[in-house]
Amino acid sequence: MTDFLITYIVPGIRCGLWLAEGLTGLPILYVCIISTAALLASRRHQRVPGGKPGHVQNHDLPTFAVIVPAHNEAILLGRLLESLARLRYPKERYSVYVVADNCHDGTAALARTYERVRVYERVDQERRGKGYALRWLLDQLQADGLNADAYLFIDADSIVVPEFLTAMAEGLSHGAEALQGQHTVLNTTTSPSTVLRWITLTLVNHLRPLGRTAINGSSTITGNGFCLRRSLLERHPWQSYTLAEDREYYLSLVRNGERISYVPDAVVRAEMPPTFAQMRTQDIRWEARETFITRCRTATALLRDGIAHRDFVRLEALAELLTPPLAVLVAVTGLLLILALLLGAPLQIWLALALVGGVLIYIGTGLFLMQLPRAAYPALLYAPGFMLWKLWVHFVLSRSKKHTRAWVRTSRRDSMSF
Repeated sequence: MTDFLITYIVPGIRCGLWLAEGLTGLPILYVCIISTAALLASRRHQRVPGGKPGHVQNHDLPTFAVIVPAHNEAILLGRLLESLARLRYPKERYSVYVVADNCHDGTAALARTYERVRVYERVDQERRGKGYALRWLLDQLQADGLNADAYLFIDADSIVVPEFLTAMAEGLSHGAEALQGQHTVLNTTTSPSTVLRWITLTLVNHLRPLGRTAINGSSTITGNGFCLRRSLLERHPWQSYTLAEDREYYLSLVRNGERISYVPDAVVRAEMPPTFAQMRTQDIRWEARETFITRCRTATALLRDGIAHRDFVRLEALAELLTPPLAVLVAVTGLLLILALLLGAPLQIWLALALVGGVLIYIGTGLFLMQLPRAAYPALLYAPGFMLWKLWVHFVLSRSKKHTRAWVRTSRRDSMSF
């Protein structure tokens, strides 16, 4: 039996380990390249000045329709509308439109108390969710004859920096047709869970798009703080209605040869749930992904069209699509290192250590870019539990029809316990 193990089983395991390390190394190499590009880009970056883009006249600045989808957001909506009123941008060049979608609270009444805010109320118990609300409001605005140059989409639980529209206008002046702002956390250090969410969003919503844009790839659309030219919406109407409507629309744009530019100075900060229990529904929505068949079809289309058109944007988007979430990378690299140590294979141990080092470079670059305050570091003690939770959501809950068949609003309870 021992001879059989030594002759057949152990070599087979070692071959499988080589293969697993090689496959795992590809996405880790990708995030390391993106991390390096993001680090270099952050050193070159200069903030957009507070004045008008290019110091042009007011009537030459683009006009914006600010779209705010809201479902029972009376508690937080006022804060967003106040931040929009404080934008350092000519008031006559932007308007705010709130769609109160299937609301049972005072969302619509609250929005009507603000000047320059137009409210549309939608009631549809069959077609529920943000994607349907956006499509309905865009149709209403078109019927009303709105001719804004660009549409800006902001979640109701957020606030924006005063320079938000100035930064977006600057991006439009450079020819961009789709732009994504920096979507980050408002209550960054409220609890360990908000600190960990801040770190993960920095990696996904800042480091990755910053690095991808630096190498002439495309940013993703995060669903909050993104901007689309009217001409782009006319070519590619909004038709995304899943729980991950932002990701679905982003992939459809890239597949059709479009590119989303990242605008780091257009900062939008969103309220995050302070407890793991409150994070549940939000994480399930965010981790909702295509079925395996749909994912394969998308990957095949990106590869085929990227090669046929010699389009780096599509090929880079393919690499992004195939990169597992951070929790998966951490779990897999840890398991590979343990297996290599058990086998006592020196080369494979060193390769596994290199993979772990690559993940640490990725995380470390994000921590450097976000300049995590010293008081927030104790929250890292909760990281293992957070990773296990994300793995459970990714592999179990996000694939269960029980949890993904309907949109569920994130709880806004005032509890601040972990």
